[in-house]
Amino acid sequence: MQLCLAYLLTLVVAIDVAFGSPLTFFLMTNASYTRANVDQSGASNRLKSEIKPASIKKSGFTTTWTRILQNPPDSLEVAVGSRVELQCQVVGNPPPQVYWITGNEPERQIQELTVRAQEASNDISKEWEGLSQITSTYVIDCVRVEDQGLKYCVSVSKNVVAQSTPTVLLVNSTKAVECNSESQPTITLHASWRFARDDSTIILPCRVVGQPTPYLFWLDSSSKIISPTTHERHTVLPSGDLQITDVDWPDMGEYICKVQSGYTEKSITTFLYPVLSVRT
Repeated sequence: MQLCLAYLLTLVVAIDVAFGSPLTFFLMTNASYTRANVDQSGASNRLKSEIKPASIKKSGFTTTWTRILQNPPDSLEVAVGSRVELQCQVVGNPPPQVYWITGNEPERQIQELTVRAQEASNDISKEWEGLSQITSTYVIDCVRVEDQGLKYCVSVSKNVVAQSTPTVLLVNSTKAVECNSESQPTITLHASWRFARDDSTIILPCRVVGQPTPYLFWLDSSSKIISPTTHERHTVLPSGDLQITDVDWPDMGEYICKVQSGYTEKSITTFLYPVLSVRT
């Protein structure tokens, strides 16, 4: 229960980044929760019965925006053959797409991303799509001298773009390590939390890299393995992402993506919060 409450508090902070007041957010969603609820319950499934379904007016989240919450490091020096991981966290409405770009002229690449996002938004429903916090990890398995340079994390929500501060990747050619043909599984894209409109179809990302190819599976909000025979509205896509159709209030909770390779297992958790549309 405390973990679930922590997720909700995190959501409030994230909304505060965009709208300036967590109180405003709770007034908009009509969500109710009390300290007594926390103290008296030790089971996470009580959350569904003790928090009323949120209801949100369309005007409350009509603004398209995105923010960089965590920048990758300013600089990193590595030896040839090393493995590099750069990570950034973003948030946005609608849920942003995250890209990594390299080079000394990011403006041109960002402009191309913006044009592509604008073209894609023409086919997107005008209904509110939700908002989400995304973590992306950029991986270079075996660094080469040519990999040296600037790396940027770019977040795109429709036609709005946010760019991280650059990471200066320095490759020390005087030092070298042997590239490993095998690598532990690394989850390169996932959502920490997701607000979603009821009755919508959503995708919770979970992308993984590793050698050999890791085995990936999802657990639902009741900690049951998601499979086609038991979950009609849930589909694990070839990419590893989880698609949920006709999102409803009982879907609220923590969804876990697990990856396994040999004796190594890693996982991420996404908290899904359905929001009721106000129909006029």
